[in-house]
Amino acid sequence: MKYASFGDIVFEVFSYREHKESNQYAVAKLQTVIAPSSLQFLGNELQTLELTINFHNAFCNPTEKYEKLKELAKQGDPQKLIIAEKVLGDFVIESIDAEYQQIDAYGQPVDITLNVRFTEYIKKEIQKRQT
Repeated sequence: MKYASFGDIVFEVFSYREHKESNQYAVAKLQTVIAPSSLQFLGNELQTLELTINFHNAFCNPTEKYEKLKELAKQGDPQKLIIAEKVLGDFVIESIDAEYQQIDAYGQPVDITLNVRFTEYIKKEIQKRQT
């Protein structure tokens, strides 16, 4: 079953593991002369998403997949993030934490578990001040 994809990397799973989403909102606290203070909603912050991925040599070459994911992260280019056949939008990889679960007799990884943190990318034109 195709569960998720980022750019041209597809994550296939037989059973669901986990992913976490974080949605934050910008709210300013305005101090006033007379209590209580007031709040002002400023808008949405960028969405972040954490995906736990397991690369096992029964299904792929764990080292190759991990290196390809690191290359995408280093490029910093936004890619479409698709989870459960739903396009979530453009995201970049903010961090990758790898845990080598098993190594074979030749020192090659058999099983690598990754925790990948994606951050939403929204292209914003820089506004220049008119002089």
